[in-house]
Amino acid sequence: MAIGKEIENRGHIVGFKEEISKAADASNDDFFTWFDGSRDTDAAFVRGGWDFMLHIAHPASAYLTKPEDKIALEIGHGGGRILSAASRYFKAVIGVDIHDNNQMVIDELKSRGIHNFQLIKTTGDKICLEDSSLDFVYSFIVFQHVEKFQVFKNYLKETSRILKPGGIAVLYFGRKYLLSINKPSKFLYLFDRLAEKVLLPNGYKEMSARVNCTNLLISVSQAKQVARNFGFEILEVLVSHKNVPDGTNLYGGQNGLLLRKK
Repeated sequence: MAIGKEIENRGHIVGFKEEISKAADASNDDFFTWFDGSRDTDAAFVRGGWDFMLHIAHPASAYLTKPEDKIALEIGHGGGRILSAASRYFKAVIGVDIHDNNQMVIDELKSRGIHNFQLIKTTGDKICLEDSSLDFVYSFIVFQHVEKFQVFKNYLKETSRILKPGGIAVLYFGRKYLLSINKPSKFLYLFDRLAEKVLLPNGYKEMSARVNCTNLLISVSQAKQVARNFGFEILEVLVSHKNVPDGTNLYGGQNGLLLRKK
């Protein structure tokens, strides 16, 4: 995963667009590996499939039936690595992102035999789709980079607006941790969850950071409250994981919510 050299003070969209465009100008591999640090483009798409199955499809599967008849949306599609996997299960998938390089993503996806998708450039907090038009919305490794808590709130509001009643969302966001990151201990994870109340007294923390570093942390309780305010039922609390070669499952840097629109 590429990291900017300097603290970004011009706003989260400006820095991301510049750094992503630099990677696109360098080479295909530089662009498609920019988002997750894979060794090459093919590896990025393999890892995207893994992230989709582990973090998105698996928790949603108990509540989302007949995906082949449904339309999904990815907030922050990046290079299309996760969208590629989703497109193989849904009738159609729409991706929104702030960067200026969607044509590269379109060409790559089509070269991989994927055609049931649409990519839309977004302003960073609005989604230009009709009310109650989608069945499923997901986002992974995105909301920890939106910089302002208000942007996160705007995206949840937009997610509620565009989902059909009964629609499902899987949304991950940056978590505050002290002891549980890259550890397998459920006890340490639960300790960090309890510590959120002290470490994030306002429910969130906005931070200046280099591009592609975490600059927004949100407590689970705060995220739940925002979701409820926009008409969601909380189905499950999620957490990202990492696997290492010996099979150990480690806790990652994101919490998430599995939601259903009322």
